[in-house]
Amino acid sequence: MKRYLVFVALLGLGFGACKKEQASEPEKPTVETIKIAGHDYPKDSIMNVFEKYSGFTKERFIFNQEKEQFYIADYKLFVEPSDYIILKK
Repeated sequence: MKRYLVFVALLGLGFGACKKEQASEPEKPTVETIKIAGHDYPKDSIMNVFEKYSGFTKERFIFNQEKEQFYIADYKLFVEPSDYIILKK
């Protein structure tokens, strides 16, 4: 009986000493952002606002990061973000 208890104790220590696999953290979905006046904004939210107030679909808006302007595909119309959205100051 004593041998059996020693065997069970050693078996328990053997399994207890095994390195446990750490659960990997789920990857957070990345949100595409655009920088306007030094602040980062979620691109999808801004496009939804433009779509709501301009009458164009959001797929037609293209953002030029260098000039910080939007323009509408197939038109030579540039739109300032401040014309359609309230930005942080």
